[in-house]
Amino acid sequence: MVWNNFLQGAGPKRGLAHRWRRNSILQVTVIGLLVLTACSGGSKYFQDALNEATQEMVMQRYGSPHKSQSASEGGEVWTYFERGSGTAGFGGHVRGVCRAYILTFDKQAVLRRWEQQTCQG
Repeated sequence: MVWNNFLQGAGPKRGLAHRWRRNSILQVTVIGLLVLTACSGGSKYFQDALNEATQEMVMQRYGSPHKSQSASEGGEVWTYFERGSGTAGFGGHVRGVCRAYILTFDKQAVLRRWEQQTCQG
């Protein structure tokens, strides 16, 4: 009888199990929010810098672009790749996070457009 109560979570152990489960959910939520905050750093900068930042300012912050090409209307299009750490699943395949930030600068080297895309990591 005592053993069955213990297995079913009854009695004084029930409160402890409930608190542990609640704390685990809280910890996962906090970690998830921290990850989302860390991943949004580049996009916030580009949004705030739109129509103000120059190529020189972006290069000082992020270094040389990983890819650069001429824009059809003049100016340049730069691409930066952000690759997060990967984790191996049960199949042994590594799943990583890869984002491409595509920045379009006008003829005066001012950031006019940007977009974020998912790339293969």
